[in-house]
Amino acid sequence: MKILFIHYFCKKDGVTRVVLNNIKGLAVHSNDLEFIFAGGCFEFPIPEEIEKRYIDWDAEDILSQLQKISQDADVVIIENPTVGIFPRATLAFKEFSEKNLDKKIIYRIHDLIDDRLPLLENFKKIIANLDDIYPKSENVSFLTLTSFDKIRLINKGLKNVSVLPNSIIISDFESDKVRSFNLRKTFEENGIINSGERILVYPVRVLKRKNIEEAILLTKILNQGEENYRLVVTIPFEEDYANEIENLARTYNVPCSIGKASEYISFDKKEKYTIADLFLISDLVVSTSVQEGFGLAFIEPWLSGTPVIGRKILSVTEDFEENGIDLSHLYDNSILHNSKDSKERMSNITAVLSNPEKFKQLSEKLDISHRIKKAKLAIDRNKIAIEKHYDHINVAKQLLNQIMS
Repeated sequence: MKILFIHYFCKKDGVTRVVLNNIKGLAVHSNDLEFIFAGGCFEFPIPEEIEKRYIDWDAEDILSQLQKISQDADVVIIENPTVGIFPRATLAFKEFSEKNLDKKIIYRIHDLIDDRLPLLENFKKIIANLDDIYPKSENVSFLTLTSFDKIRLINKGLKNVSVLPNSIIISDFESDKVRSFNLRKTFEENGIINSGERILVYPVRVLKRKNIEEAILLTKILNQGEENYRLVVTIPFEEDYANEIENLARTYNVPCSIGKASEYISFDKKEKYTIADLFLISDLVVSTSVQEGFGLAFIEPWLSGTPVIGRKILSVTEDFEENGIDLSHLYDNSILHNSKDSKERMSNITAVLSNPEKFKQLSEKLDISHRIKKAKLAIDRNKIAIEKHYDHINVAKQLLNQIMS
């Protein structure tokens, strides 16, 4: 059986990692599977046994390209087909799915276009009704990353909707103190951290929805006593927003390194250091994001024995908690109100940082030190739950069941 995975780009991103983890897990379950990865570029090295096929997303003939690259495929898994990065591709995916009734086609939804406002406005120029982007033929099934998104798709009238979480290769997070020591040394030599500083890492791209201004506030709160934390946000992206965050940190004397660490981090431990090495040298991982499709940052760090602190996102964290991961120490809007409007958030955070009385009141209300203590007590329990529910081999078995159904 040939399984074709289609993703916009094969590069250092979360979706590429999801696909490669799935392939690695599926290969454990069956020797009769062949894998194809199709995308618009191959910036990230993939194993030789996975065939690569190219798609030009800017071309007029996307549908004919899809027909050609899938000719010998029995199953086609389309990653994030409805997010609207290339609106004409989304329409081509639907037409392709409804024309190829002999193929099993799986729409894996990482993000809904409804949540991506800039993409949504662009998308509406070519299609008015968002529900029309989903194929309705019987050969198509849908996978979401969370129960929350499953319900949203069902409410759109879709059938054959299941949840398949992102997976983790557990062995990647086994302790390697030599590598972590060398990574810290590398960070110090390249000005990402200073000697003696503790690391509060936020392993994300610099995007407004990641709410990095709130992470700046938490760093300031943590450093009230004798602590010496530096906030490290890993991946550069939105330059204007990065400048805003750096100005905020400078104004209120908060040590931070924005978008520099990723230069030394890779998926492949043979090539560079990995995210596991980063977690090993970090004292805490923080997540203050207002919106996530899945939220690996809530679960991966525990495998390295590193607690996660910050803001709970119910649409993703409910599934984690349902699977036995203790996130009760995370706060929500009842403790610290937050908005999806980045300008409003920045204004609110600035108001707290510039007012000693407000800052003191919020620090006492959040009681971060108590939350950290609770988090540390949950490390071992959370490791067990994560290994049970998110190991790549177990998740691949669920995917194989979907393929064979």
